[in-house]
Amino acid sequence: MSFTLRTMRATDLEQVRAIAIASPESPQWQPSDYAAYLSPENSTYNPALLRTALVAVAPNPNTRTPEEKILAFAAATLLLDGAQNLCQLDSIAVRPETRRQGLGAALLHTVLHWAAQNSARHFSLEVRAGNAPAIRLYQRLGLRPEGRRPSYYTHPEEDALILGTPVTAGTPRTQIGTVFHHENH
Repeated sequence: MSFTLRTMRATDLEQVRAIAIASPESPQWQPSDYAAYLSPENSTYNPALLRTALVAVAPNPNTRTPEEKILAFAAATLLLDGAQNLCQLDSIAVRPETRRQGLGAALLHTVLHWAAQNSARHFSLEVRAGNAPAIRLYQRLGLRPEGRRPSYYTHPEEDALILGTPVTAGTPRTQIGTVFHHENH
């Protein structure tokens, strides 16, 4: 499977929401919830708060139809407080039929690279305690348990595990616009 990562656009929101709906373990945001992630100029109001949103896009073999197929997305926030400079993964989801093909890992690597470029010192996320595939991915990428939030999730009620890692200069360097090829084994 081949895919490219790029910055999320407003025109992507219908597909992004469809992916989130097909992934009940991910946050179920309204289109307005994405607004702060789509407008970099929002950081001019609070330069200590940065946001990014990325999508993984399948190549479009039909040159007559410019619509792209979104395969996955991620959204993150970075609070530049001068101390911890914490980057939080706010949401990540992959189309169920394209899971286990490197999309989540590529998005997470790119968010970590963005965080490092923007002076983050620490990266963290919450994940449903019962989401074993996601936990394995995050741990494989170097995140470690940092805590637990009892009954954090609803529908169904479930604890959240907090996973995190220091952000260092050695953070993987995956860039927006990189074309990925994943071979199924």
